[in-house]
Amino acid sequence: MSRAFYKTHRTLTSNNIRNSFIEYFCKNHGHKFIKSSSVVPLCDPTVPFVNAGMNQFKGVFLGVVEPPCARAVNSQKCVRVGGKHNDLELVGMDGHHHTFFEMLGNWSFGDYYKKEACQMAWDLLLGPFRLKPEDLLVTYFGGDVVIGLQEDRECRDIWRSLGVPASRLQARGAADNFWEMGATGPCGACTELHYVGTDGSLTEIWNLVFIDCNREGDGSVKRLRRQHVDTGMGLERIAALLQGVHSNYDTDLFRPLMDAIHRNSKGVPAYSGCYGADAALDQAYRRLADHARMVSVCLADDVFPVASLNLKQIMRKSFKICTDVFQNPQLLNQLYSEVASSLGDTYPELITKQNDANLIIDHERESYAKLRADLKKKWKGLVQKYPEVESLADIELAGFPLGYTDFKEKMSKINSATIPGEIVFKLYDTHGFPENVIERIAKLNNLDIDKKAFWKLLTEHKSKHKTAFKERAQKGLAFDDIIDRLLKSNIKRTDDTYKYNYLYENNEVRFEPLQCDLVAIVNEDGEWIDFLDPCETSPYYLVTDRTNFFCEEGGQEADTGVIRISDDVYMKVEKVFKVRDFVFHKGHFVVNRSGGRCYVRCGAGAGARAEVCGARRLRLMQHHTATHLLHAALRRLLPRTALCQTGAAVSPAGLALTLTLYGDKLTQEVLLHAEELVRSAIRSDAPVRTRVVDSVRLAQEGGALRVPGEAYPERGLRLVSCEAPGLDSRELCCGTHAPSAGLLREFCVTAVRGAGSNAPTVHALAGDAALQAHELFCHTEYLCEVAQLTEAGRVRREAGEARRRLAALCGAKPLARAAACLQRLQRLEAQPDTRTHTDTDTDTDTDAVLQRLAEAEVAEAMCEARREGRTFAVHFVRSSYLLSGEATAAALAAAPAAPALPALPALLLACSAGVHSANVVKVEYCVAGESDHVRAAGAGRDAGRHQVRAGERARPRPGPRPRPARPGPSAQLVSPQPALNCT
Repeated sequence: MSRAFYKTHRTLTSNNIRNSFIEYFCKNHGHKFIKSSSVVPLCDPTVPFVNAGMNQFKGVFLGVVEPPCARAVNSQKCVRVGGKHNDLELVGMDGHHHTFFEMLGNWSFGDYYKKEACQMAWDLLLGPFRLKPEDLLVTYFGGDVVIGLQEDRECRDIWRSLGVPASRLQARGAADNFWEMGATGPCGACTELHYVGTDGSLTEIWNLVFIDCNREGDGSVKRLRRQHVDTGMGLERIAALLQGVHSNYDTDLFRPLMDAIHRNSKGVPAYSGCYGADAALDQAYRRLADHARMVSVCLADDVFPVASLNLKQIMRKSFKICTDVFQNPQLLNQLYSEVASSLGDTYPELITKQNDANLIIDHERESYAKLRADLKKKWKGLVQKYPEVESLADIELAGFPLGYTDFKEKMSKINSATIPGEIVFKLYDTHGFPENVIERIAKLNNLDIDKKAFWKLLTEHKSKHKTAFKERAQKGLAFDDIIDRLLKSNIKRTDDTYKYNYLYENNEVRFEPLQCDLVAIVNEDGEWIDFLDPCETSPYYLVTDRTNFFCEEGGQEADTGVIRISDDVYMKVEKVFKVRDFVFHKGHFVVNRSGGRCYVRCGAGAGARAEVCGARRLRLMQHHTATHLLHAALRRLLPRTALCQTGAAVSPAGLALTLTLYGDKLTQEVLLHAEELVRSAIRSDAPVRTRVVDSVRLAQEGGALRVPGEAYPERGLRLVSCEAPGLDSRELCCGTHAPSAGLLREFCVTAVRGAGSNAPTVHALAGDAALQAHELFCHTEYLCEVAQLTEAGRVRREAGEARRRLAALCGAKPLARAAACLQRLQRLEAQPDTRTHTDTDTDTDTDAVLQRLAEAEVAEAMCEARREGRTFAVHFVRSSYLLSGEATAAALAAAPAAPALPALPALLLACSAGVHSANVVKVEYCVAGESDHVRAAGAGRDAGRHQVRAGERARPRPGPRPRPARPGPSAQLVSPQPALNCT
């Protein structure tokens, strides 16, 4: 490279180059700037990271998502570790391979095509970047017989028309000039622009891809409906060229990092830019500088090591270099600051996430140091027993000593030159050996690997975690045959969008039945049945053209319910799962043989009615929304902690939220505060909004939480948000949710597993279950107060019942509050009877104490009613004991709302045993001006007592119609299931 060229371009910093590229396309050619997406692909499970500028537009190229504009330009963050494009092993060996790089690119979404793209690229290189045409060489696609595509002569002729001489224009095959993002996906012929060095070497600086094909799963290449342009120019390479340096590592993108490494290391010479076998130190400089950029960008984009083995691997390689070569274990933290300073203006998340990133780096460094210390203790004994393992000393896996020993012992028992699939799978799954390590072990021991058996076991193992895969594993290819038959019948999918439909009126949610057509009947052997006389003892699968049943997704359990074929035949749906966009309902038929039509058929006119179980769905909605609110509350309360959701389980019985924490750990105080934040959101009745967006729009908006490692669809993304006072939740979620926070009614954190670790699981309840838990806490307190004032046998019975119910709600390891209640109830359950039935003085004292407690309860109810301006009082009594004797009746007769004020009509309620025991609620009320009080406690009013069970109504005497009062801070509002109706 000439000295004159360097002097001309030495003022072009990497920021200047990036900005010049973007401004050129925006100002000169009407492009819209699109900010870089995260390095984690939102909708593409085929690649571990975004490895090209076009990833975020893959859905546009496939025609499933509308483009954000006709012409776009940006600088995209890219990571190439794992997958088709994997540069990890080459990093540091040369001057241009990286795990992280920036891709400058411009796009046309069905707008301009080859001619305009080539013209724009040529003008930029010769204009603002001031390169000379004689220093450039252009290649184009020369065709490929295997793919079935001919030479791109159109592209060749375009370059000729732009003045590129034949000596600088070359045709090349698919390996060089047919671009593909991965094993499947959009692809197309490309043309590349190279810089020709003084020694004749070529440096690729720009790739223009003409996307008009898609690589299918079977390997074939098919034409797309529209033609697009996707170009990519590596910022690091063009910066090296325009700044006149020989390596990317000599540009202003890397020099500050090299200086920082030297400045913060101990006794290590400065970077000298040497290459070759004897340049180990400079290789370490280059590797660490590259890895620091990759780690920094990934952490800033919320990639967590716990969810990305690739990131964990790179971080451990970096820690090893920091410690062994540069003698500074904390060096990676310091390099993050350098990366943030270099790229923070372009990617501001590097600055805003710096605290979280340092917490994660600290945690992973400490874990790595512990790993190395543990391995060091075990390695000496392993080498003594198996000397050949010395050549694997660079492998740093916690389970390596045990796994290798297990491998040697098992192989010694079989006479085989091939490692069986079972042993390979155990090394992989149980001991955590990556495939490349297993291959090294096999080579070291001169063994082959039964990869086919290994992959079969691995596939089966992955299939065990979802209902759909369980069913598919049992039925083999039967479901695929069923679906192929449906597709041939022009039935493309089951429309399950109706699962989100409900009616919300008067604070009640109702789920309407859905009329649908039965398109497939499958027996338990996986066989298609056109006409069926159903057997009630065998399971069947029904496929409908549309359904309102929710299948197991997003951690939420599936619905149950019925599919009604006729008045005499219906299926009780027990499982719901999806295979290739078709929803299968599994269950057993119920048939009324004395009726008319008892057969089931599928096909044209085979109508059915799908009815989900509304009570179960409502509890699922409550618990799923509560999961989001709890997640938001914990994020707010742990500002000095990097928090990653690694899992969630939503069932009708409760919720479980699994987290990984880097920084402060969960404490009892944090959990109780989080519970109160959620309860406050419930009281505010903040609306829960769901907005459907596509991947392109979401990438531009940002700010939505998602589960790391989860792949989302290109379109139909559901963004669920709830903005309550002091709490803001915004997450991508395919689950069903309550329409407002108020519908949750109540919330209670019941237990936490691994509270002191960095991977806790929080268990909680919402709805009626949470109401019961809070009532039990309150009831336990009052049960302790009156324990010495009533008959011990009854106390033991009620304490035992309350303890069993609380234990069922809170699980095996309850939170401290619940644990304390359980202990108190256990003590009450075990207390001896110290009273005698003839001790009349004690009985008199007991009655007096109960009378005072009752008067306090009634006075509180009356005063609260007056404060709220009501002409009646409705109050939930904290202990059912107060309605068991005459104390409350006397208190009602004697207690006005205030001195010199008349008594109010009053309704007092209490739950037996403090919970909805057998769905029983005790009721007592009085009406002003009447001389008697009615007490509900028996089977009828003949004894003045009545128990109201689920579905019954307590009917007070004619008078003002009371409305339920909001409970005060010391009262717990509890309703039986279903809610008590007082008319």
